[in-house]
Amino acid sequence: MIKFRPDAVLVNGEFHSNMVVSMLADGTLQSVGEDVDEMAVTRKHRVWMPGFVNSHSHVFQRVMRGLGERQTSGATFWSWRESMYRVVDRLDPERLESIARYTFHEMMSAGYTSVKEFHYIHHGRSGTPYSDPNEMAKRVIAAGQSAGISMTLLRVLYLSVAETTQQRFCDPDIETAFRWTTRLASEVPVSIGLAPHSIRACTPDQVSEAIRWSKDHGMECHMHIAEQPREVNYSLERYGQRPLATIADSLDSHVVGVHMTHLSDREIKRAGEAGMTACICPTTEGSLGDGLPSLREMLDAGVRLAIGSDSNVVIDPFAEIRMLEFNERNRTQARRVVDPGSILDACTEPVIAGQPTNWLELDTTHPALVGVPMHELVSAVVLSGRPDCIAGTWSGGQFRPREQPDPSLYLSALEQLL
Repeated sequence: MIKFRPDAVLVNGEFHSNMVVSMLADGTLQSVGEDVDEMAVTRKHRVWMPGFVNSHSHVFQRVMRGLGERQTSGATFWSWRESMYRVVDRLDPERLESIARYTFHEMMSAGYTSVKEFHYIHHGRSGTPYSDPNEMAKRVIAAGQSAGISMTLLRVLYLSVAETTQQRFCDPDIETAFRWTTRLASEVPVSIGLAPHSIRACTPDQVSEAIRWSKDHGMECHMHIAEQPREVNYSLERYGQRPLATIADSLDSHVVGVHMTHLSDREIKRAGEAGMTACICPTTEGSLGDGLPSLREMLDAGVRLAIGSDSNVVIDPFAEIRMLEFNERNRTQARRVVDPGSILDACTEPVIAGQPTNWLELDTTHPALVGVPMHELVSAVVLSGRPDCIAGTWSGGQFRPREQPDPSLYLSALEQLL
């Protein structure tokens, strides 16, 4: 067993001094608590916190960074999506893996130690499945393993094609999608989940069936919900109800709603009753002009919180949590709307004895944190923290100094795509 004594450790939303972290050589956590053992390794001017969880990512969209941002009239989420589809049309397994490897390394460097990848590019350019229908998913998984990031790959359920590009996302039917998801789970060393894409890609009955199936198979279930007013209008016109309301009877605590931007008060109440998680992606939602979710109301109703980098226009968990709070301050015209400790608890890996834990080691001499009293450090991390505050990551019992990934393979793939 190895014992470490940083200046403080994040426990239950606060940094506590005089704490020792005990772990096995493989990084399995044994305990976190007060300990007088003088043999514990001291980490001076360092504090530890669990790594951030990136609960929503489309890894390939990293290549869109900087594109489509010049001022033009009529630019919307939907015009951005057309540009994104042009990238999708050019992706093949090799390019996807190169892009994903670089992007996952970038996530690790930024402080994300775990990612839930919302993966929907399944098939070839014509929509024909590869000889292995999970070829693209396996490339993404291999890239994550190369980067050392913990992953849950969420295989997206997409059953309605409105545009040619979407053929790459669409499985023949729901039973085939379930079968290929089961097959993937049996063949890879990471967790697999299921993700009905949205009310536009699946009917409410299909979404409800997917929620039941994923629960029966012990899988997470994620879904885009009410990101755009146009999605809400589509649902009202087609089903006579708003998106979340169409599946309200199927919701429970294993369902993660991504964005949840345009919910009614009644939908918020139902989401809280179900114990859902809302995954908010502030930098992407800001980039796309989605609008602001009713975060305080959701939390008051009992909805749990997560964050995601989504389009990866920014890969920085500190930016996500800071923008989360600042957006809510602007929306409500109040300060300290969400407790900073509760933000960190919600958006970082759980600390469970007997389980591997990834730790971020923050440098308290960094300009963003230097001189901050320990009892206010959690607020400084949320509102002033940056990825370069991270001295390194403890993962698998090994310290990995923070470093930037090698861009060579990424740039090669990018040249062929754009």
